[in-house]
Amino acid sequence: MNILKYFVTFEDEITLPGVVSMIEVDEDNLEALKTLSAENNNRIAIIYRYKGEENYNIAPYCLYAKFIRTFEQNGKHYLVFKGIRKARAHSFCSSNKKSFEKQLELLSSSYTEEMKKEILEKTLPSEREDYLMVVFSDEDENLTNSNYSELDYSNTSILSGTLAFEKMGESIFMKNPLTKKTYTYDEIIKLQAEDGLSEKNIKENKGMISLIFSFTKGKFGTFKKMDYFLSFDIPSKINNIGNFLTSMAKNLELENEINEKINLSLSQHQKEYMLREKMKIIKGTLDEIDGTENFDKFSKDIEDEKLRQIYPESVIKIIKYEENRYSQMMPASPDANISKTYIETLKQLPWRKVEKDFLDINRARKVLDKYHYGLKEVKERIVEYLAVMINNRNNNPVKKGTLINLDDNQQIDLNLFKEKNDSNKKDESKTFNNVPILTLVGPPGTGKTSLAKAISEALVKKFVKISLGGVHDESEIRGHRRTYVGAMPGKIIKGISKSGVSNPLVLLDEIDKMASDMKGDPASAMLEVLDPEQNTNFQDHYLEHEYDLSKVIFIATANYYEDIPAPLLDRVEIIELSPYTINEKIQIAKNHLIPKVIEQASLTKEQFKITDQELKYIIKHYTMEAGVRGLKRILDKLARKIVVKVLDNPKLIEFNITTKEITEMLGVVKFKDDEVEQNEVPGIVNGLAYTSYGGSTLQIEVTTYPGKGEIKLTGQLKDVMQESAQIALTYVRANAEKFEINDFDFENNTIHIHVPEGAVPKDGPSAGVTFTTAIISALSKRSVPTNYGMTGEITLRGKVLEIGGLKEKSFAATQRKIKNIFIPDANVKNLQDIPDEIKSEINYIPVKTYDQIYEVIFLGKNPKIYKQSKKENK
Repeated sequence: MNILKYFVTFEDEITLPGVVSMIEVDEDNLEALKTLSAENNNRIAIIYRYKGEENYNIAPYCLYAKFIRTFEQNGKHYLVFKGIRKARAHSFCSSNKKSFEKQLELLSSSYTEEMKKEILEKTLPSEREDYLMVVFSDEDENLTNSNYSELDYSNTSILSGTLAFEKMGESIFMKNPLTKKTYTYDEIIKLQAEDGLSEKNIKENKGMISLIFSFTKGKFGTFKKMDYFLSFDIPSKINNIGNFLTSMAKNLELENEINEKINLSLSQHQKEYMLREKMKIIKGTLDEIDGTENFDKFSKDIEDEKLRQIYPESVIKIIKYEENRYSQMMPASPDANISKTYIETLKQLPWRKVEKDFLDINRARKVLDKYHYGLKEVKERIVEYLAVMINNRNNNPVKKGTLINLDDNQQIDLNLFKEKNDSNKKDESKTFNNVPILTLVGPPGTGKTSLAKAISEALVKKFVKISLGGVHDESEIRGHRRTYVGAMPGKIIKGISKSGVSNPLVLLDEIDKMASDMKGDPASAMLEVLDPEQNTNFQDHYLEHEYDLSKVIFIATANYYEDIPAPLLDRVEIIELSPYTINEKIQIAKNHLIPKVIEQASLTKEQFKITDQELKYIIKHYTMEAGVRGLKRILDKLARKIVVKVLDNPKLIEFNITTKEITEMLGVVKFKDDEVEQNEVPGIVNGLAYTSYGGSTLQIEVTTYPGKGEIKLTGQLKDVMQESAQIALTYVRANAEKFEINDFDFENNTIHIHVPEGAVPKDGPSAGVTFTTAIISALSKRSVPTNYGMTGEITLRGKVLEIGGLKEKSFAATQRKIKNIFIPDANVKNLQDIPDEIKSEINYIPVKTYDQIYEVIFLGKNPKIYKQSKKENK
């Protein structure tokens, strides 16, 4: 009987005889490890137990091994040993006395009481309760010879056996295709006999086989290795070796073939994917080593309890779902790019992040007056909006917890994107949207766009400009669906994303110039945007999620409100910006344009001196516009000319701009004084028109010639204006006797009506009275006084109906020096909107029927001029 210290490990850690190996020793066996080293005993036992079984259910054979050394690494202890032979373990025992005595009862009956006593004495507890030993039977062959090994044979055999096994490997892996049958051990021996090697060397070379098996750990399973370990010294069962080696050869060959096919089929994108995945793993490992983690802003935000509230929970779910989908895609695939762009768009949107309201009426007034002269109505509207917000804040305090401050300028508004389970949902009926949706209508150059910028500065809001001129695709507003290549959000969502907050001031520029075609109607898509009752749930096709626009301040611009679709016009508040008068242009030039021109040209005030008289001369002779954009260009040109003079003459400190200098620097005047023609010709009448560029005068011309009783219209007149001419002719023909048209044959003459400036399209019904007067003048050969102008729609019964753009038409009349204007009686109310500067130069003659015009023009009756009362003047 031989008693040895032993160490227990699992079956997959099997070490075969002849192989040096190591195992990790747990803390419970450290004392035994130290005792082993102190006793200088180089023989130990390695016991193998099956996984998932109790300690007592061990393998029937253990390894008799030679102790080599111990070492410690990273706080773990390891035992290094070399396998000598296997032996049968009859029992193993613990230093626990009761358990130990129970184990003694299980020992072989061949053990005498003296032997058991000897075992008891050697295995009694010393200091630790987990001091383990193993008992081997003396019946094991050569146990008494501690130097005996199953691998003990001559050096010549080892050398020849090694060569044999090397050639065996070649034979197995080269001569055994997958289609052939499995080799047995005897067949392997026979194969090697063909190469001139003896069967004895091959059978003796167990050490080389053991070494090969030691490298198969985890590759071909532990059960096979255990079989080999158990049958290591049984020649009748060693055929298992051949089968296992053949199976290993098959597996290796099959694996190599599969790998070759995979490598051939890998595309560049797949290689890139593999490299990216490796890079991701390496990066993650490095992050773990460094102790840092890389998150994008969204990942950091949702980890923070406060910042997480920026995103609605439904949006967070969508982002996580899309990120999971993206992680399973090839990065270079089109779907991956689409998904990545979609995720980034959702993350970049501000959602509940808003700018704080800066409610200061006095500051707002100063900012608006700083950048714009006049425009009283729109300034008052912005002040009213601020006043309402201040009053609401004072009388209806914000519910606690609905506004969360982020910094000095931004906060989280929980009233936006209310979830279905939101506790504030019950108060939804009490909330309302009082954000103004204004539309600034006026000719070009009247300051619509710059006014919107000034409003954003006055309200301390982010400014976003969206140009709608020429937009003809609904997707430009609502966004494209993600199924399309190059899909992106609409202009509204992109603008909000750019601003970084959900309550910016958005300028919808040129809203009257949106076109409709087969691709859709963008004006209809704008209905949802500009409707306060609907824009809380604005649907963008790209987002596939509702976006709340209720906090956005929309300001639209248009040149002519009649070009805006009626449903859209019903949802906005119209504020008209009329053309500037000469005096207003002078004030704007002095207070805004000239300081900017001087700054941009780096001149001094002394080097750019100009009087009001010279400014008026420039406005009347070099510009003909409703706004001041052309005036700004003229002033820039003057500044450039002066800069050249200053560089040529550095001593030029002061420069006065006179009329002579203006003519020299700007050239010949473009527009002469519009004097009324003194020659009165039958068939010519001064009409007044309102276009997208402001007011203008039109000289309606009518002539007749022998023909078929037709009417011919020229001057690019659109449908409404053509109908107005037809109505005028019908009215004149029906009342020819009253209008003293006795000698004209309507059946045998053609009437030709022409409106000059044929390249400009013209439309509208307001020229009806002008057509009527021109036809009567031409047919009766009576001229019309040139100091008269007129505007008004006419009916078949001769009634004069209300028209629009009276202020613009009045401005055009002053330009032409027309002193008297016939206007519909229903437009008298609009006279209070006209500046006194214009009204002082014009006599307004209100009429209800055309007969009143006829009596003044053709019968010489004194007109009834409208006189403004003192009350109205106030």
